Amino acid sequence: MLKVLIIDDETKSRETIKDMLEIFCHGIDVIAQADSVKTGISAIKQYNPDLVLLDIRMPDGTGFDLLRQIGHVNFKLIFITAYEEYAIKAFKFSALDYILKPIDPAELIEAIDKSKKMIANDSLNLQLNSFLSNIDASSKETKKIALKSMESINLVEVNEIIRCESNGNYTSFYMTDGEEIIVSKTMKEFADILDDHDFFRIHQSHIINLRHLKCFIKNEDTCIMRDNSKVPVSSRKRDELIKFFKKY
Repeated sequence: MLKVLIIDDETKSRETIKDMLEIFCHGIDVIAQADSVKTGISAIKQYNPDLVLLDIRMPDGTGFDLLRQIGHVNFKLIFITAYEEYAIKAFKFSALDYILKPIDPAELIEAIDKSKKMIANDSLNLQLNSFLSNIDASSKETKKIALKSMESINLVEVNEIIRCESNGNYTSFYMTDGEEIIVSKTMKEFADILDDHDFFRIHQSHIINLRHLKCFIKNEDTCIMRDNSKVPVSSRKRDELIKFFKKY
């Protein structure tokens, strides 16, 4: 049985989650509930849960405050949040699981099933450290993104990514140190979260980091990147790219 702790300041929300878990999810035991940062920390210490469903906003602080006070996490974690774009982008940057309020049973089931297959380990703590530092960051340059390959979770600084290339359901990230990291997610998922960080989708299959763009060969519709790779520019994106150069 997976021991679950629900931390949410809304009684109705906690009861709804509990009812959904009992109806739709097998092998789940809701061992306790908490309604604040303080009671949440106490419950974690007392019950030693396998999985924590953690709300973000509570009367005495946030779920982030709770994680900072706990330090090392030895349980699986799913965030519960109302739609807040800045937080959701941070979740995606760090490859952390979250579900939105109002909670959809299908999304809850999917998140629980996914958590059952995961092992709470040091990788989660690396992701959480990255997430908390991104939430606190005041500049783009300090942002780190979690890239999950088949073998590992790679935490890399956003400005170390030269470009991304789509390979069906996979995305290849080409780094300043020459490394290629292949992630089992489509490029569209990364296009949305990298959009605010000087990345530009110049082709259906290519995103480039404008910081690492060396030149644009107009008669070939090709970008030359810092690593001397050549990236095609689609006709639809050509004018937008030329507008970028006119800023300088």
